[in-house]
Amino acid sequence: MRREYVIRIINDSGNDTPVKAVTGENEKVGGEVQDSSKGAEYAMKMAKRIVSVRAIVHTVDQIISHQHSMISLETGAQEYGQRASYAYQKVGGFVKSVAMGAVAGSVAGPVGAIAGAAVAAATSIGSELMNYYMRQDEISTKKDLEDISRRMRMTRATVSGRRYSNITEF
Repeated sequence: MRREYVIRIINDSGNDTPVKAVTGENEKVGGEVQDSSKGAEYAMKMAKRIVSVRAIVHTVDQIISHQHSMISLETGAQEYGQRASYAYQKVGGFVKSVAMGAVAGSVAGPVGAIAGAAVAAATSIGSELMNYYMRQDEISTKKDLEDISRRMRMTRATVSGRRYSNITEF
């Protein structure tokens, strides 16, 4: 059974007037005239983009997670559902990271969006590589401890430095 979802985003605020900063548009701060409306405008644009992107990401995440949980109920293939969920966590996490980087950089224009996405992608890949390295190190350490334990058991099973003839493997 295939389900189709459509997500539509509409900005119906209707006003494109710049938002004034909290201190006002031309108030004196520190003896100088500050024009902070541009900074406030950029901040508001950034906040609106991040909030809307996060809301969209959360909704899509819920829909996909629900579909993964339904795999085992509909087909009985629990392992397949777990694999699909794991793949989504890895790929979805990378895509979300790159999207948020692009949104954060988009305040500086298209070049900023590309730079933000590139930095987010590099950070995400670096983090994933570090996770793999740390997991490999953990597995290697556990294997070494298991080997030490096996050698100690073999040592305890000997009589004056020799093994019994019926002890072959532990």
